[in-house]
Amino acid sequence: MPWNQDNNNNNPWGQRPTGSGGNRNQQTPPDLDEVIKRLQERLSKLFGGGSGNGQDGGNAPLNKGLITTGLGIGLLIWAGSGLYTVAADEEAVVLRFGQHYSTTGPGLNWHLPYPLETVEKVPVTSVQRLTIGFRDFGEDRIRKVLQESLMLTQDENIVDISFIVQYKVSNIENYLFNIDNATKTVRDAAESSIREVIGRTLVDDVLTSKKAEVEVETQQLIQSILDAYDAGISITTVKLQDVQPPERVIQEFKDVASAREDRERAKNEAQAYANDITPKARGEAKKMVLDAEGYEKEVVDRAKGQADRFSQMLHAYKQAPEVTRKRLYLDTMQEVMAKADKVVIDKQVSGQVLPYLPLDKANKVEVK
Repeated sequence: MPWNQDNNNNNPWGQRPTGSGGNRNQQTPPDLDEVIKRLQERLSKLFGGGSGNGQDGGNAPLNKGLITTGLGIGLLIWAGSGLYTVAADEEAVVLRFGQHYSTTGPGLNWHLPYPLETVEKVPVTSVQRLTIGFRDFGEDRIRKVLQESLMLTQDENIVDISFIVQYKVSNIENYLFNIDNATKTVRDAAESSIREVIGRTLVDDVLTSKKAEVEVETQQLIQSILDAYDAGISITTVKLQDVQPPERVIQEFKDVASAREDRERAKNEAQAYANDITPKARGEAKKMVLDAEGYEKEVVDRAKGQADRFSQMLHAYKQAPEVTRKRLYLDTMQEVMAKADKVVIDKQVSGQVLPYLPLDKANKVEVK
C-alpha cells in the first residue's frame, strides 16, 4: 500500500494544514518537484540569481552553474582543512570517529576533514620535567609542598625529600588512550614509589651514603608501575634535589651529622697513623730477625773457628809439649800485659833510667 494512501496518519512528511473547510483525513504530502523548485529559488537568490518567480527561466542554467561552483569551492575548502603538519619532535594520531585509525610521523600529512577524522599531536622526543615535593616558579622562586615531601623511614624517622622526575613518551597510542592525565599519573606513581623506597631505608643512609641507590630503585619502581598501566611513558631520570630532616629538628640533625663527621675524621686519622706506623714496625721486626740470624751465624762460625784452632793447638802440643806450653804462656802474658797500666823496671837498671810520671794517668799508675 503506498504511503500516500495510508489512513493511519503515518505520512513521513508530516501533516500539512488544510483550509478552514478541508478534511484533515484527506491531507496529501507536498509535491517533491515543488520542494526542489523552492530550494533552487532560494539558492538562486543567495548567489544573486533571479527573483525566483519563474519568469527568468533563461537564467536557470547560469544559476545552477553558480550553485555547482559554490559547492565545489566549499568542497575544496573542506578537503583542504584536512592538511596538517607534524613537527620533527612530534608524532600524530589520526582518529576516525574518535577511534584510533593511524599514526603519522613528522612532515606534511592529510586526513579526512572534520568531523570524519581528527588529529592529536604529541611530542615524543622531548624530555618532560616533573617536580615532586616542591614547585619551581622560576627566578629562584620555590614553594615547598610538605604533603608530598615528608616521608617516614625504616627506623621511624621523618625526612623531607624533594626530587625531579624526567620522562618522555615511548608509545603514543598508549599515552593517549590508556591514561587520562599523564602528569597526574606520573606524579602519583613517583610519590608512591619514593615512599616505598624510603620506607625500607634508614634515615642515616638516606641523608649520607645511599642517595644514588634510592634514585635507581625509585626509577625502576616508577617504570614498573607505568608499564603495568601500559601508559606509554619511559622514565629517563630520577634526581634527588634536596634531602634533609624536617625544619623543626634540622639543628639537632646537623649536630648529629657534625658528630658523625668528627667520628669519621678521627677514624681516618687513626687509620692514617696505623698505615704509617705498621710498615715501620714490620721493617724493624724484619731488621731484628736479620740481625739475629747474622749474629747466630757469626757466633757459630767463631765457635767453629775456636774449636778448629784448639784442635790444631792440641795436635801441636802433642808433637812438642814444652815448646807449645811456653809459646802459649808467652802469648797469654803478652795479651794480658798489653792491657796493663803499670810500668815494671828492673832494679838493676832503675838507677840509670829517668823516672817518668804520667800525670794524665796518675790514678792508674803505681810506681815502685
